[in-house]
Amino acid sequence: MKLSVIVPTYNEVDNVEPLVSALEASLRAIDFEVIICDDDSPDRTWARAEQIGYQNSRVRVLRRTCNRGLGHAVAEGFNAASGEVVACIDADLQHDPAILPEMLSQLRIGCDLVVGSRYVSGGRSANWNFLRRFGSWVATELCRGLLKIDLHDPMSGYFMLRREEFVRVRSHLNPDGFKILLEIAAHIRPRRLAEVPYVFRGRERGKSKLSGKVVLAYLHQLWRLFILEHLLPPEFMKFAIVGSSGVVVNLAVMAILLHLTSYHDWRSSAVASLTATFNNYILNNSWTFRDRSHTGMTFATRYAYYLLASLVGLAVTTVSYAVITRGIGETLRTPLLLLCQFFAILLGTSSNYLLNRRLTWPKMSRDGANLTS
Repeated sequence: MKLSVIVPTYNEVDNVEPLVSALEASLRAIDFEVIICDDDSPDRTWARAEQIGYQNSRVRVLRRTCNRGLGHAVAEGFNAASGEVVACIDADLQHDPAILPEMLSQLRIGCDLVVGSRYVSGGRSANWNFLRRFGSWVATELCRGLLKIDLHDPMSGYFMLRREEFVRVRSHLNPDGFKILLEIAAHIRPRRLAEVPYVFRGRERGKSKLSGKVVLAYLHQLWRLFILEHLLPPEFMKFAIVGSSGVVVNLAVMAILLHLTSYHDWRSSAVASLTATFNNYILNNSWTFRDRSHTGMTFATRYAYYLLASLVGLAVTTVSYAVITRGIGETLRTPLLLLCQFFAILLGTSSNYLLNRRLTWPKMSRDGANLTS
């Protein structure tokens, strides 16, 4: 099992060589590579890394001149990795490379995500004052409370996972976030995770990048993930957008049939509706659920599941409308009745989404088990 160690850098020219040496000492018995992802540092970190790479075939360099930022650098490194396992470690020598073999061992025994942690037994932060310790504790508790991620150190930038897990969720990630670990953990929702303790060292060279702007970026990321993942999941929003496009297709096909054929009854409506559902199925398969899209015969058989779920959604919409209007009176004016229909549509769309997520496009584990809940 090959390990790709991704090192995002910016103005870390003095740290690259000591870090590579420390990685080689820690990973002596492991097949690994080091990918330095540098954001075109003014101090020419990328040039120093290239010099090291000429002498050490394990070291590769990605000099990034656009889409700069920590999250983008890590994501690009994960994309370029040749190993089955990817790890992210800071270049500032504050993360201890000695725990990488233990982190890899945790993955091998079945963990989905392994994090280097300062806040489990055996871990600590060296040379931090009270204010920074308190700030870190607040940030951690906010993350655990809002995102329900069961990590003692969700703010860690030191973590490891199988590359296939990253590939599965990368289309949903927002690399602009302050901590890419938050993005990954919020999307893969690991069934088994581990935290390996280490001592967070004081910075030996260079300057800390922690600032008020960074704190605001973290709070913004936390709020965005809470809203999107818990109140408005991206998959649901895509599913709803596809459903809206289906309305347009339905009406367009209906108009064509009414204009070009003699079918002005239920038959034109049925053809238009079937065309719209097929349009929605194709778009959902290629966009909403593209991480688990169907091809070949599975494409055809799962379409039957999609039709079934759509019928259930239609029934939920109709029954919901009947229940709502009966509960508050059927003599309401048209605008209020339309509002009732709107809420009924939301309920029907939600049930349609949940059924399709479970039946038509279920998430599968590596052993073939259905992971969708």
